[in-house]
Amino acid sequence: MLMEQTLSGFADEAAARQSTPGGGAISAYVGALGAAMGAMAARFTEGRKGFEEHAEALAAEIGRLDEVRLQLQELVDADAAAFDKVTTAYGLPKSNDEEKAARREAIQQALVAAMQPPLEACRAAVVGLEVLDSLRGHVNKHLASDVAVGAYALAAAFRGASINVLINLAGIKDTAIREKVSEEGGALAETVTRLESTISQDVLASLQGS
Repeated sequence: MLMEQTLSGFADEAAARQSTPGGGAISAYVGALGAAMGAMAARFTEGRKGFEEHAEALAAEIGRLDEVRLQLQELVDADAAAFDKVTTAYGLPKSNDEEKAARREAIQQALVAAMQPPLEACRAAVVGLEVLDSLRGHVNKHLASDVAVGAYALAAAFRGASINVLINLAGIKDTAIREKVSEEGGALAETVTRLESTISQDVLASLQGS
């Protein structure tokens, strides 16, 4: 399991001449780190003098960010496992028409399945950014940079996962699936751009004393 690796071991696996972990797994892990940064900032704020009125909101935000982080961590291994099935499908025999047809069907099924982990990562990244957008109104200003790092990481995770959705989607023949996923992806991308910009501008303004 990739998530059982040390940090250096995970990096070694990613750098090796092998198909997994690939971009989808890396994106999910980056997103998990982004959620972790937000949760850390909230935990450092929670219980501190002057933030008593924020206690309920902080507890809720910590809970949601922990959920996002754990989901993204699970998607690291899920993405790698799904891509391995794509590789297996492309390796199926194709010496006659029957085998070719079976191989084509297996590839289509594998591509649809492989698209799910990065798509889930995209959705999770958006949830994480939504929580960070709320968190910035409750967290200690001295931890604002950590909130921004979390937002940047989650936005990067979304973009990385999104491109992995698209590369799988390009090989999927089902028009209905292609249209549905493309429409959802476009809406999610707009939300990510807006939230990342809002959080970043707010944090930068607070650091500059605006």
